[in-house]
Amino acid sequence: MDATSESIGVNSDPTRPELTLSRDTTTGSSTLAPTPFWHDTRKLKVLGMGTALPGAPVTTDQLLKLIDDRFGVAVSRRGAALACRLRIETRHICRDFESRREAPRLGNSNPDLAAAALRMALEEARLRAGDLAYLIGHTTSPACLVPPNIALVADRVGFAGPYMELRQACTGFANALVIAQGLVSTPGVKAVAIVGSESGSVYFDPQRAGQDVSQLVNLVMMGDGAAAIVVAPDDSGPGGRNSNNFFGQVGLGRRSGLALVAGGSDHAFTEGGSIEFEHDFAAVRASGPELFYRGAEAARAFGIGVETVDHVVPHQANGRMAQLLAPFLGIEQSKVFVNADSLGNTGSAAIWLALAELRSHLDSGRRVLALGAEATKYMFGGFLYVHG
Repeated sequence: MDATSESIGVNSDPTRPELTLSRDTTTGSSTLAPTPFWHDTRKLKVLGMGTALPGAPVTTDQLLKLIDDRFGVAVSRRGAALACRLRIETRHICRDFESRREAPRLGNSNPDLAAAALRMALEEARLRAGDLAYLIGHTTSPACLVPPNIALVADRVGFAGPYMELRQACTGFANALVIAQGLVSTPGVKAVAIVGSESGSVYFDPQRAGQDVSQLVNLVMMGDGAAAIVVAPDDSGPGGRNSNNFFGQVGLGRRSGLALVAGGSDHAFTEGGSIEFEHDFAAVRASGPELFYRGAEAARAFGIGVETVDHVVPHQANGRMAQLLAPFLGIEQSKVFVNADSLGNTGSAAIWLALAELRSHLDSGRRVLALGAEATKYMFGGFLYVHG
């Protein structure tokens, strides 16, 4: 790579998960062809947010030692090196690793976490569940295929109204906002809630970490958790605002970079007996990095440059996102907010968890640009949040 290019993405070698994306820094541009994307400039008033994390934080050393000691799989040395590269120090997990295959611990299931986050968001919003016009969920690790996970969340919070669920990972938030913007435009709607949640640690088989390094990457990289947001029609009152929501994809004809294939009707059975996330690191290297460029360009198309906002919240792929994204975007590292170092990659919950933490110490008027990226089929999305 010549001296005029920078990089950001995921290396095709899973033992060296470094970020790489080419861009010509002499012009500050890319040669990528334009791609269509959905966008909506309408504002949503943010009434409240809530988060839920399972158990105490687990350090990388604790996690790797547990796998070493309990399952006799020597992963500490390689796992520690991976975690160092990813800069992920702690994460929260919904299981205890008492056995190779186990369900979440009591009270830490996906709908349990989602319901806890939703209750917190409703409390900040000073609303009851019955005040919601609609409830929207997005997750890749539901408690079951049917009924939808969000139905189980509704049971837990006593919500008798309509709901829907998106089977989408790191950009589920963007499509949920597309739907919410349409819903709140209906006269009489008081509020809509969105909750992103993951309990993907149950898809990890400790024995596989010694056989497949991509599963070891999953172990040290991913975390469980949930976060919710309650939005309402815009008004003249005080409060934060979400606007300029966008969503697009560049996955046409490209193979998936991250998949959860087993358990679907095409692959109803698994030889090993466990469902697991499958990574294609070469595919992610080829197509994944483009997503951050696409997201930044989409925001710029309606007048929001990354250099004009106070903070950028990218998908929390790893703890090095500030170091890796800032040079590519042409901004200071201090403007890129990252909490993956303490929470890991929480998939559907990642953007909401990051925004909830960041807004807790923002001054009124501060502008935040979210840039989501999802490697399952190369989707990008985002929004502008203005604190109030």
